[in-house]
Amino acid sequence: MKDSSPSALVFTLFNEIGIIDQLATARFARVLAPDLNPSEFGVLNHFVRLPGEKSPTRLAKAFQMTKPSMTAILTKLERKGYVEIKGSDEDRRRKIVTITRSGKAARERGIAAIGPLAEIVVQNQDISQLEKILPTLQALREFLDAERNAVDGLT
Repeated sequence: MKDSSPSALVFTLFNEIGIIDQLATARFARVLAPDLNPSEFGVLNHFVRLPGEKSPTRLAKAFQMTKPSMTAILTKLERKGYVEIKGSDEDRRRKIVTITRSGKAARERGIAAIGPLAEIVVQNQDISQLEKILPTLQALREFLDAERNAVDGLT
């Protein structure tokens, strides 16, 4: 007998999203290489979606990873010229990260690189169904973002 409780529904939903994430991330990693990896792309995408200066600590919290892990990603992006890391004017110990024009261009190349997979999806999936579920997924992401922000003290 199938469990139809709300907990089972949420688990099944997150399980499906997790599997889709694994499959999509692996595919995306292949088309991003060798310029970027998915984590680096994610940081560039974050800056384009939510413009402005960010501290490494804030980025680490937003991506739910340790500060050393985020620092490693940012260091790689800085070496590639995709972000700039400088000391804060108020407190030189505090670092401020911004995306560069080259970083925005790298993000755009990453989006373009997914084109062949997008074509496969369009050919094999009902696009009207995808259009219908997208607002629901966006609302779920916004809710989970807000929950994370409340727990982590982000605003």
